[in-house]
Amino acid sequence: MNVWLSISSLQGNARDIDTFEPKVLSLPKGFHQKLVEGMGLPYSWIETSSTVGPFYWSSIEENRGDPCLQLEIIYRKSDVKKIDNPRNWELVLSHSLTTGITNGFFKGTPRSDVNRCITCLQQRIGEIDHPMFLPALIFSLDIDAKEDRRHRDNRERVRELEKTVTEASHIYADPDITKRDHVNLAKINSTLVDCHKEVLWKRPEGYMTIISKMGKTLAQCRDVWPEERRQRLETTDLIMERRLELLMSKLQGISTHREVTISRLKLIGSVLQNLVSLSIFRQEQQRRFKKLERSRTDRIEKLRDEERRGKERAQREVENMLETRKQTTMSLLGILFLPGTFLAAIFSTSFFNFQSGENAGLVSKKFYIYWAVTIPTTVFLFLLWILWKERVKQILEEREEKFLDVEDQVRKEQTAIYAEDIGNGFGY
Repeated sequence: MNVWLSISSLQGNARDIDTFEPKVLSLPKGFHQKLVEGMGLPYSWIETSSTVGPFYWSSIEENRGDPCLQLEIIYRKSDVKKIDNPRNWELVLSHSLTTGITNGFFKGTPRSDVNRCITCLQQRIGEIDHPMFLPALIFSLDIDAKEDRRHRDNRERVRELEKTVTEASHIYADPDITKRDHVNLAKINSTLVDCHKEVLWKRPEGYMTIISKMGKTLAQCRDVWPEERRQRLETTDLIMERRLELLMSKLQGISTHREVTISRLKLIGSVLQNLVSLSIFRQEQQRRFKKLERSRTDRIEKLRDEERRGKERAQREVENMLETRKQTTMSLLGILFLPGTFLAAIFSTSFFNFQSGENAGLVSKKFYIYWAVTIPTTVFLFLLWILWKERVKQILEEREEKFLDVEDQVRKEQTAIYAEDIGNGFGY
């Protein structure tokens, strides 16, 4: 029996950026309809254009207008949207279980290794009669040694992150808080997010589901194959079954390895979150300290201004006191000489004539009147001056006491501010 594998359309380097977008048909108008009707491809092909994740579907149907059964397969991964390097592909097959003829449509971006799959297919000509060979080949290349290497690299990055976070924890536990400035938590967190994202990519449980569906397809084909094909494909079918079991075991190992990696990443994230909380608390403390420092500085500056104004007032009062003393001296001289001068001026009037008659030029017997008036007047004015001076002295003493009270208040306020800083944990 002749075996045919017809890839009606092979696109290993899709050029249209939106070729895998939902509801986008990048091929010419009507081309999909011709493929479906002319080559017996499944009508469900168009309905799966918006599926996410690795998608696999198979069904055994009667051929249109032909009593022969045919296997229809849709296998695609087309939800990765990266403008620079997307990795999308889709495979649509229709296999006649009676004749062994397979028609298909295979399209993918350069990163999806479509050309590599076709090269491997050409090297295994003896196995292309099996309808599951190409889907299993695509699956094997999708989780080849590069996938194992990727998980090993992720585990190595986790070890480096653990080392970095451990060192950061020791630094944050050090009493010298200035060392914390050398720890870049933002960079560590960015590395953690990138590593976590890389670990979560290609969830093995989804691919294990596809293997289970492929195994179910193998069993269905084995039940409906003609006797002639069943005997001829028995060896290939056994190889395919063992291959799927191997891939399942490999994915189970990846899943276990991945779960351990995720658990370690969660632990790193928890420690990093604590460090970030400590960093935020420290920043809050610094902001609070700066606020209290500004408040304390303002209060001290205000008290110093009051003290300076008090000193200026005291200086002005001293100057006024000196000026008052000068005036006092002048007043004292006036008190001592002004009464006599004033009375002498009065007695020199015509009312008191000491220069006429026979007694001219002689001191009058009534000269005592001058002294009797001058001396009491002078004493009276002197006593008034003494009382005024005592009053001025009392006023100055009261002002001096008020100034001393201001200085005491300033010292008490400063002491209270320092005590408040020490109570808040910001003392020096």
